[in-house]
Amino acid sequence: MGFTSSYILNLPAVMLGYQPVRPLLFSYYITHRCNLNCRYCCDGDGKRFKEDPIPELSTAEAKRLVSILRGAADTLDITGGEPMLRNDLEDILAHARQSGFRTVLNTKGIGIEDRPDILSHTSVLVLSLDTIDPGALANVIDRPQATADRIISGLEFAIKKHKETGTKVILSTVATPANLDHVAGVLHYALDHSLGFHVSPEIVGKTANPELRNNERYQRLIDEVLAAKEKHCGVLGVPGYLRGIRDFGRFHCHPLLMPTIRPDGRLYYPCLENKRVGVNLLEVENYPAALGKARREFGEIPACQDCCHLFCHMALSLLQREPLAALGELRHWGI
Repeated sequence: MGFTSSYILNLPAVMLGYQPVRPLLFSYYITHRCNLNCRYCCDGDGKRFKEDPIPELSTAEAKRLVSILRGAADTLDITGGEPMLRNDLEDILAHARQSGFRTVLNTKGIGIEDRPDILSHTSVLVLSLDTIDPGALANVIDRPQATADRIISGLEFAIKKHKETGTKVILSTVATPANLDHVAGVLHYALDHSLGFHVSPEIVGKTANPELRNNERYQRLIDEVLAAKEKHCGVLGVPGYLRGIRDFGRFHCHPLLMPTIRPDGRLYYPCLENKRVGVNLLEVENYPAALGKARREFGEIPACQDCCHLFCHMALSLLQREPLAALGELRHWGI
């Protein structure tokens, strides 16, 4: 099943007021380990991911998980933690590509210059970057400036090599009360280098940082992003998403558009933020069987509405609900 076919098959459910259950992509948290201490990191439960250590699948198990997921979607997002802490990341990415997945890798990119095969096996590289100023970045990640410099050098390497490998590069920024003056710099850096860009508000627990609500500086920033989107295809998120994170309006969340898998292969149901852990995907034949078991155990999806104003939830949900906007959005990324 592919992204486009799943999108189309989900439309009747959305129009009839039901939850769409065909995944557009999977998000695999390949590890919770991380060598940084980003101030905004939150697992939906008030902790940083690295504060919730979970056993990881072996290389062989991870490949088998990937093969199981491929039966239900053609896009795989690999995230963490910091995925590059796994020495077998290249092997897993290569297997995913060979299985027919479009691969998306979320990382800070430290040391990617020394592991060039990662780019070769990655369709879309999402680099987490909250400022292009190394001194300010060091404060965000709570590490020495030398570490921040390595993030910037990894970005420069990816820009240099991405046309050679065919990898699309996206800069992912978290807007916090502390970095509002820096986010626009990341936006313009992305546009100047023909990169993608997306922004999410800082989430504390499951809701946006209260200091961003009714914050005129934050609202002006998102208005600037909206204006840039009107001129540049590289700004991701349908306009409804950008207006939504500016005003923190309610939206219908469809978490099963992007099912989330823990490092141990267990499925979060319906999403990571709800912390309900269903069946281990390695113990079933396919994803529909895992979903069916989770639904029987936990019931239907709660109507959260006014929370999780994150790109991965809100933007994807509104993409599914706004077909006309989606046509333009997906065309830019070859889906």
